[in-house]
Amino acid sequence: MQVMETKTYFKVRSFDNLREMLRQSVALYGNLPAFRYREKPDGEVFKRTYREVGEDTDALGTALLKLGLADEKVAIIGENSYRWSISHLAVINGVGISVPLDRLLKPEEILPLLERGKVAAVIFDQSFMDTMITAAERFPAIRAFICMNCSDDFNERVSGDSRWYRFDTLMASGRKKIGEGDTEYSARPIDPEQIASLLFTSGTTSMSKGVLLRNRNITMDIVALAGVVKFPVGTRMLSILPLHHTFENTCGLLYGLYMGACICICDGLRYIQKNMEEYQINLLIGVPALFESFYRKVQDNIRKQKKEELIRKMIKLTGALRKVKIDLRRKVFGKIHKAFGGKFHIGICGAAPIDPEIIQFFDDIGVHILQGYGLTETSPVVAGCNSKVFVPGTVGHPLSGITIAIDNETDGAEGEILVKGPVVMAGYYEDDEATAAAIDADGWFHTGDVGRVDEHGCLTITGRLKSMIVLKSGKKVFPEEIEQLITRYPFIKESMIFGDVEARGDVVINAKFVIDPQYMKREGITEEELVRRLEEVVSEVNMEIPEYKSIRNYVYSFKDLIKTTTLKVKRNNEISGIQEALDRAKVHLRKITGKNIDLLDSMLETRPLEEIGGDRNDESQEKSEASENGSQA
Repeated sequence: MQVMETKTYFKVRSFDNLREMLRQSVALYGNLPAFRYREKPDGEVFKRTYREVGEDTDALGTALLKLGLADEKVAIIGENSYRWSISHLAVINGVGISVPLDRLLKPEEILPLLERGKVAAVIFDQSFMDTMITAAERFPAIRAFICMNCSDDFNERVSGDSRWYRFDTLMASGRKKIGEGDTEYSARPIDPEQIASLLFTSGTTSMSKGVLLRNRNITMDIVALAGVVKFPVGTRMLSILPLHHTFENTCGLLYGLYMGACICICDGLRYIQKNMEEYQINLLIGVPALFESFYRKVQDNIRKQKKEELIRKMIKLTGALRKVKIDLRRKVFGKIHKAFGGKFHIGICGAAPIDPEIIQFFDDIGVHILQGYGLTETSPVVAGCNSKVFVPGTVGHPLSGITIAIDNETDGAEGEILVKGPVVMAGYYEDDEATAAAIDADGWFHTGDVGRVDEHGCLTITGRLKSMIVLKSGKKVFPEEIEQLITRYPFIKESMIFGDVEARGDVVINAKFVIDPQYMKREGITEEELVRRLEEVVSEVNMEIPEYKSIRNYVYSFKDLIKTTTLKVKRNNEISGIQEALDRAKVHLRKITGKNIDLLDSMLETRPLEEIGGDRNDESQEKSEASENGSQA
């Protein structure tokens, strides 16, 4: 077992629970802005100070206790908003257990989670009104339905049922109670070991796991982050990722409040650049797709202005000046920075691997993108590049107080990533068997991810155990490694590498490429030219990897890969869909390599099977060939 630990670089203030952390921030940052937001994209910008955040949290918490919700589970579902943030803070700081739900789930997925979670109340956006009315009919045990942004007909729709409340009305009643001397909420003791959040992982409602995070798990992840990264008080952050994601919840909301940031709530994905400019954003937490989008837009503009060579020369020049402690990147590349508001300095990237070339480019022009790693089960972040360690393509070192191990005795060899420390979850909700399988007797959490420690002592993620392809020779291939190489080709939006067993028993590596039609249109790429480019991609990628990992067959599509609401590819669904299409056509993938798989069914309707490479006796012929080859051998 290869064990990794790290140092603490910065002094971290001490606190025992999340309420104490928030109260410290209120005392330290008082009248500084904690949130900036709009109620609607074209509306007025509102500001709430740290003092007001503390007051609002106490007011809502007091009101929720008056509804009899002490120690109960409270579900929260809706768009990122100030009300969502206050709801979560109020619940975890003195009411009970917060159950953040994915706003992209369908009603038939939300309802079973309310039942499984045994929630006593739901705080929701108006857009979920119909779903909540159904929930009220189906689940009489739910004692309160609280609408964060009610429509005018709210009272009319719920008349006769006393369980329905307006968020603002509850806030007002809580303030009134506090004004009258009510201290029930503020005086409630908080045990650091009590459960603060129940978070359902992505997947079907019957299969998703419920992750139980203690108050201490989350506070210690904040401490771990603060020990290796430090940002100035007043740093302006843009809240983009959904708050039900523990990445945004811990790092964007709670860590932001710890460090005295101003959290600016994004008006929506289409408004990211506009919000970055108007709020003068300094720090942005995102997933690879976001930073890849930034990179492609910058590169497109450079190409349109025919400044590729100039930019390369300027990067080389500023790089040389940095070696003698002269940093002119933000002045030299000022026009690029202006597009992002002119103040964007730090990006924190997680949830999936990102092309090191993108990280390096942004660093070359003066934007630090720090790649991190973690899971919901670890509160979530356990490793990352930081203020002292920056190696593009890796997730750096473990955070302060967290131990990471590679389950392989050979230095530098790949193995499953294990995590130990105070950030590891309490367990899976009502699933002792799954908990025991994930956390061993020595306290190591088995992540299911595979990685290695490189020559810099940094952690590199190489794949997932579940997606691993085992060849007949026993060698292992991790699709994510090959997919990462493909991300550099701008006309390919995404890709999926998967294995297939041929008649002889050999496992071959295949690829599905999803093409960006807008890029093709913009660059004037014909489908004939596309086929030629894909051949080049496969040839170039195969030259960079060992022969046993080489892509043998490939198809392309213009349809996005099937994903969870957290944007993770559903590999099994994708592979099943490909196989079903091949079965209908009675062809093997190798017979249609290089073709558009979207057209397979339509090709069958207009062309003889043999013309597209199929043969109704293809499988029996392969078996016959395999038998002959075996006898010849």
